[in-house]
Amino acid sequence: MVLTVTDRWLWLPVHREAPMVKLHIHCEGMKIQEIDIRLSVKSAQYHTAMDMGAYIGKTIEIKGALPEVTLAALRFHTAQPSHDYEFRTRLHYTAETGWINDPNGLVYADGFYHLYHQWNPYGTEWGNMHWGHAVSRDLITWERKPMAMAPDEYGTMYSGCAWPDKENAAGFGKNALLFFYTASGGCNQWSIDRGHQHTQHLAVSLDGGETLMKKGMLIGHIKGGNRDPKVFYHQGSRAYIMVLFLDDYEFAIFRSPDLIHWTESQRFSAEKMRECPDLFELRVDNEPGTSKWVFWSADGYYLTGSFDGYRFTAESHVQSAYSTCMAYAAQTYAGVADRCISIAWHRTANDHGNFRGMMSIPTELLLTHTGNEWRIRFQPVREVWDHFHLIREWHADAHGLQIPMNGLPVMAVLTTETPGTRTLCTGKTELAIPCGESPTILIIDHGIIEYFADGGLMYGTLEAEEDILQKEMTIINSQAADCLKLYEFLSESKITEENRS
Repeated sequence: MVLTVTDRWLWLPVHREAPMVKLHIHCEGMKIQEIDIRLSVKSAQYHTAMDMGAYIGKTIEIKGALPEVTLAALRFHTAQPSHDYEFRTRLHYTAETGWINDPNGLVYADGFYHLYHQWNPYGTEWGNMHWGHAVSRDLITWERKPMAMAPDEYGTMYSGCAWPDKENAAGFGKNALLFFYTASGGCNQWSIDRGHQHTQHLAVSLDGGETLMKKGMLIGHIKGGNRDPKVFYHQGSRAYIMVLFLDDYEFAIFRSPDLIHWTESQRFSAEKMRECPDLFELRVDNEPGTSKWVFWSADGYYLTGSFDGYRFTAESHVQSAYSTCMAYAAQTYAGVADRCISIAWHRTANDHGNFRGMMSIPTELLLTHTGNEWRIRFQPVREVWDHFHLIREWHADAHGLQIPMNGLPVMAVLTTETPGTRTLCTGKTELAIPCGESPTILIIDHGIIEYFADGGLMYGTLEAEEDILQKEMTIINSQAADCLKLYEFLSESKITEENRS
C-alpha cells in the first residue's frame, strides 16, 4: 500500500487479542521501519502512533499480511492520540503508551538526569525494542522525550548505558554523551536477512542527549546472546571499563584507553547471575575508609569484592538485594560523583489499558558490614521527600492503624519499639511489613507499593490494585507503641523549606 505522508503522526489502531502482523515500511526504495503489531481497525482498544515527521511530503509503502481495506484505514494526524488514564502512576515513570522494560543510558549531564529505556511503542507486550527517553531535574518529575533509537538492519535496540566523555577520549568533542548498546541481530527480520548477530554498538549525542547518532559496531559477536554493556572509568588503572553479559551465567570485562577500542581482560561465571551487569565501588558506611566493589546482575543478585582494573575478585557468596521478584535490570547513573543512584524496571502484570511496566523510585545504594558479609542497603533518593508533606500522625490502638487515602500517592513511615512483622491491608492487597529498630518506609502509588525496612537492608515491591489510593489502608498486628506518619504527595510539586523539614 502506498501513502503520502501528510502529517507527523501515523495512527495505528491496536487490539490486544488481534493476530500479530508484521509491517514493513519503505520510503524511496529504502526500508525505514519494521514492526510487529496487533493491528485492528474495527475494534481498536487504543491507538498508538509512529513518528513520520522526517518523511512529510514523501511517499511511503507499507507491506504487511493484511487486507488492503485494513491498511487503507490508516491515517496521518498532527498530534498523537490522547493517553489519559485515571490510574497512571505519579511517582513511577511509565511510557505514554506501550511496553517498557530495562532502564538504559542512565546519565547525569548539564543539570538533567536522563532515563533511556527499552520500549515497544506498538503494544503492551515485549517486542519491537526501541530506546525511549525522558529527562528530569529531580529524579521524580519526568518529561518524556521523542524516541531515541529505533531498530535497524543490525537488529532491535537492546539494553546499554551512557558515559559523559568530559575528556574527549573518543574524539567526538568534549562533553559528548556516548551510548553503548546491543544491536540484537536475529530479533527482527531485517537483521536476519542481513545475517547479523548480537553485537555491541556506539551512538553519540552532541546536543545533550536529545539526538543519538549511531556510529557503528565496537565489539563483534562473541557468543550466544551477548548483550547489555555497562561502561565506567577506573581511575586506579587509568582505563575505561566495560562489563558485558555473554550467555548462561557468564560475563566478560573489557578495557579501553579511548572508549572505542576494547580488549577483553577477564571472563568468569557466577551462579544465579544473568544479564544487565553493573560494576561499581561503594564506601562501607560503618567502616570509615573502607570500600568494596559490587558486581551486579539483573535479578538483583550481587557479589562484593575487589577490582584492579583488569579483574574482579569476589570475596563473598552470591547475595540477593531484593525481598520480592518485581524489580529487574537495575542500572546505576553515570556522571554522579557523590552518591550511587539506581533505577530498576518493575515488571508489572497489569497492562493498564494501553501501557505496561514502570520504573522504580530511584534509590541510593549504600554498603554496610554486618556479620561476615557486606550487604547493600537501599534508600529512596533524598529528592523524593521534597514532593511530600506530612498530613497526619497515627498511634496504634486496639484496632491497629487505619489510614484513609484520598487518591494521591503517599509515603508512610512506620516506627515501633517492638520489632516484628506487621501486615498492611488495602482492598485485596496484603503485604507483610518487617519492622525493626529503624523506621520502615512505604511508598504507595497507583497499583504499586515499595518498602524499605531494616535500615534499607530489606527492599521490595508489590503490585497492588490500581485504585489502591482510593481505599482505606489498615495495618494489623500492630503494637501499642507503633506510630505511623503519613506524608501526602504535593500534586503541584511546590517545594518549600517547610516541606523539607
